[in-house]
Parts: sequence; C-alpha cells; structure tokens
Amino acid sequence: MWLALVLLVLAAAFILQNRQDAVIRLFTIVVTAPLWVTLVACTVVGIGIGALAGSRSRKAR
Repeated sequence: MWLALVLLVLAAAFILQNRQDAVIRLFTIVVTAPLWVTLVACTVVGIGIGALAGSRSRKAR
C-alpha cells in the first residue's frame, strides 16, 4: 500500500513538471493536448488496469 502511494506521489510530481503541449498519434487520429493531460490519462488507465488485474486475481483464489 505504501509503495503504491509513493509511486502515485512521484507520478503526480512528474506530471506537474511536464506541462508543455504534446502531439498524440493513434493510427490516423492526431490530437494536440497538454502533456500533463496525457500523463494523467495514462496514469488513470494504469491504475484501472491494476485494479482490474488485482480483482481478477482475488476472484481466482
């Protein structure tokens, strides 16, 4: 639990330090957004994947 909290704080610090614009390309879609928005979205997706993987492993036991 503590490790997850430390990693979340480090991710937040990293996000706050990277506020320039970034060009995101996914197949044929091109979007320009602030880098911090992209980093927050990736962090949220990672937390979601971790939560889903954690709940699946608990169900398997």
